[in-house]
Parts: sequence; structure tokens; C-alpha cells
Amino acid sequence: MRDFENHKPLIFIHVPKTAGGAVRQIVKDWFPNRFHRHYYNESAGGMPDLLPLKSEQFIKYPPVIFGHFNRNRGFGIEDYYPDVSQFVTILRDPFEVAISHYFFVRKVSEHWKDQSRVPGVSLEEHIKVTGLNMLNHFPREMSSENFKDILEEYFIEIGITEELSKSLGLISKKLGVEFDPFQLEVVNVTERDQPLPEEYRDQFYDKHPLEYAVYEFAKSRLAGMTAP
Repeated sequence: MRDFENHKPLIFIHVPKTAGGAVRQIVKDWFPNRFHRHYYNESAGGMPDLLPLKSEQFIKYPPVIFGHFNRNRGFGIEDYYPDVSQFVTILRDPFEVAISHYFFVRKVSEHWKDQSRVPGVSLEEHIKVTGLNMLNHFPREMSSENFKDILEEYFIEIGITEELSKSLGLISKKLGVEFDPFQLEVVNVTERDQPLPEEYRDQFYDKHPLEYAVYEFAKSRLAGMTAP
């Protein structure tokens, strides 16, 4: 994977339901004067602000942009920052992401402007029909043939939620910042009130082979690395 170029903008992709709330605070502590959020305003239906990266301010202090990017909803990386070339992200088992996202959206969406995005069916029905938006957050469109090349070319590091402390340690080393594991807090955990038979996991895996290929690539790569 690529080296960090401190004189250029960095995008930290917050894939939903991957411990992003806790990670966001840590990244903000790492880059307090360069940190900028990128999130859709669900209540108002407002798009994220666009930073003028070629302005004198951002040339002098290259921003670290943290948030959700979704090309299917018009605020993807290529829509906003097509010239940015270095990224970091945290991934999670896609099945767990889908379940967590289901309960989270139902909990927080009361005042969302777009209620069509709120699941109106049981968890079992939702898992049968749901798509995944994980790859919509990435800087280029990915396929089974090109995803490894894209990850190697554009990413400084990729961690996984299941090994979050180790992941952040490796990310911090690549970025040249200090990581204190005691900074890591568990936040934004949503209670689950509907069980799901384990057999659904295999069905979900078969339905989303590319997402799992990307996740397993990150997982196996991390397993082969020694924590700093």
C-alpha cells in the first residue's frame, strides 16, 4: 500500500457501522487543525460541504476529511474530490454491518427527510433483499478483477473493526501520529431486539461476493502484520 504524503489531502472513509464514531474522535485528535467532516444531513436533506482544496488555506494546511461517501447518493469521492489520491478506512464483516445498520437506522431516523431509506420490514426480510453500500464509499468503482489494484494504489492502510486497536496502531504508524489504545471508546451501540438464524450468514455471503472479497483481503493482510 502507498506511503502517506503529509503535504496532500487525506480522506478517511467512514463506512457506516464500523466503529466510526470512536475512530472519528481519534482522527480528530491526531489532526486537530486539519480535520473536516463530510456527512449528509439526513434531517434537512442537505449535501455535505465541498472544501475548495486548491485554495491557499488548504494548500497550506491540507485537510483530513472524515466521513461517509456514497456515489449512489451523489456525494461520493469522485463527485466531491476526484483528485484526492490517498485514503484510509476501517471495514467490518458485511453481514454484521447490514444487521447493525438495520437497527441503527430504525432507531435514529424519526426526523429524517427521506423516510424511504428506513427499513419497514422485519430483520429477516431486510437481510433477504438488502443491498450493501460499502463499496460505494470507495474512491473508484471496484470489480473482482481490479479491487486489489485499487486498494494497493490508493490506500495508506485498511483496518477492520474486529481488530480495531491493532488496526489503529498500524494506521497511526503509517500516518506518523501517536495512538493510545486507552483513547478508544465504545460509542453508538444500538440494541438488537430481533434474533437472526445463523444460516442467514452463509446466504448473505453468497449474495455479496465482492464485498466479502474486499473485507477478507483487509482481514488477511492485517493478520499477517505485527502490531506496533
